[in-house]
Amino acid sequence: MEFCSKKKENLTEVDKIEATQDTGKAKNQGDRWTFVAVLPQSGFIHTTHSSERTLARAQVFVAEIKEKSDGHAPIFHSDCWFYEQALQDNYCTYQDVPYSGRGRAAHPKQIINKNLSYVQVHKKRNDKGKIEEISTRIVLGDETKILAVFHQANRCKTVNTDYVESRNGKYRKDNARLISKTLCHSKKAVFHDAHIKFLTQVFNYTRTVDTLKVLQHPEAKKFEPKYQHRTPAMAEKIIDRPITLKELLCTRPKGSS
Repeated sequence: MEFCSKKKENLTEVDKIEATQDTGKAKNQGDRWTFVAVLPQSGFIHTTHSSERTLARAQVFVAEIKEKSDGHAPIFHSDCWFYEQALQDNYCTYQDVPYSGRGRAAHPKQIINKNLSYVQVHKKRNDKGKIEEISTRIVLGDETKILAVFHQANRCKTVNTDYVESRNGKYRKDNARLISKTLCHSKKAVFHDAHIKFLTQVFNYTRTVDTLKVLQHPEAKKFEPKYQHRTPAMAEKIIDRPITLKELLCTRPKGSS
């Protein structure tokens, strides 16, 4: 599973009634980040979470991923950021430490899930922001097992963040709120977040992806369908056909957030 975060700057100070618990700043003041988790094999956007870019919010984001999955720890790969602590805090158990008889009782010992695997992609940039070098490092997990999973994969054969970055590019293309230095900036966080959630469902359920198409009729004649074009949700076997925008707006698809 790939994940990263994208930023939208300059939410205006329109509604200052409610303040965030993390910083005490106004609800619609400052930058707004969106955490995105993508399943590389299908391109399905598993989870999004819009908030400030802090460790506390990253922990909430990973908790949402765990809640929406079967609870098992998949292989995570992301850009170089502090997801390591958020993953460890969610995929772990706590064991009581016996009291020694002196002083205060020790805090429970944190035991990290042995199946948790996490790989980071580090991009070195020059002064102009151009990427000069890309390197990877295994933060958690067994290197042999991790490389074996990538080797057996159908689409994502190497450790990278290409699929989630591709989704981020589509968010920016279709949502002017995310473009830097634009007059279309969000004045309220609630509308900013709602637009993100709507586009997420469009990408998952409505738009087909060429790389996911399946050959059905090799001998198809001209103007006859040769491939079954699939959406990421179809690749995940959540739906059996693309959902129209009208259906998306009037119904709640299975598995939607």
